[in-house]
Amino acid sequence: MAAAPSFGPALHGPMKKPTAKSLLHEAYLAIEDRIVTLEFVPGSMLTEKFIIASVGFGRTPVREAIQRLTLEGLTEVHPRLGVKIADIRPEDYPRAIEPRLTLEPLLARSAARFAGPNDREVIGRCMHDMRVAAKRGDVRLYLRQDKALDEAISNAAANPFLPRILAPLQIHSRRFWFQYHGTDGLVEAADGHVAVCEAIIDGDADAASAKAQALMAYLFAGSKARVD
Repeated sequence: MAAAPSFGPALHGPMKKPTAKSLLHEAYLAIEDRIVTLEFVPGSMLTEKFIIASVGFGRTPVREAIQRLTLEGLTEVHPRLGVKIADIRPEDYPRAIEPRLTLEPLLARSAARFAGPNDREVIGRCMHDMRVAAKRGDVRLYLRQDKALDEAISNAAANPFLPRILAPLQIHSRRFWFQYHGTDGLVEAADGHVAVCEAIIDGDADAASAKAQALMAYLFAGSKARVD
């Protein structure tokens, strides 16, 4: 069985004995990554055995991860048939970003207000790694760092409700980006994220909200241009 990839800030920290919760999260990230980058083809039906072999985690964390992804609209479980990967419908691209025009500025404002020193450090690392990935034109690494950054900002925001709404929208947005943009516009998108991060790290709630609004407006315009 192949070793599962690691994601996000965990790459920088010391090795720890995995817990059931951490295994679930890593399995979730590994499956999500394959969905976002279309390695798990939209509309395809996969067996549980195939997914387990692909991501390198055991049955329990994989099943729990699939349940979470089903709630987020990325998979559908069909008993005795397998797991269907959600189709991509072009018209859904701007629909996934439109609610973020309102919600992401709220999240960024909250993160700027409540982020602690460790939150700021993690956000700074994600920001740096995202910029490096964009400059290299490595869209897969960029999207992984985008995921890590979304989680870091959500953790800093001290609001358990906004991330529950935003996480599925963010995942779908990443998959649409991979499908319709690839490396096109990657540096500009990274610059927008960096601006948000810098405001959060500085504790400037108004600037964080404004920068998040500008980033979402850029992404929304890009989504409409790609599918209209």
